[in-house]
Amino acid sequence: MNILFEFIPSLFVALAFDFILYITGAGILRLASFGLLKYQIHSYGEFKELKGKSNKDFIMPYIVGILFYALLIVSIAWIN
Repeated sequence: MNILFEFIPSLFVALAFDFILYITGAGILRLASFGLLKYQIHSYGEFKELKGKSNKDFIMPYIVGILFYALLIVSIAWIN
């Protein structure tokens, strides 16, 4: 039972990272397309509910968010 309690906080952290990556990716896509791509920027509660139903609509902003933070880390490492 203790092992189960250890995994619960990590699930919340993973969902929070998913939310941050989605918001970042949706914002970048909206800025890069000058508003033509209109991915919804949901609140955390709506995101958690919709993420459980379908994962298709979140793939592109999620990948763009991952790439943004990866490029940010690489550029910081390159400068140092």
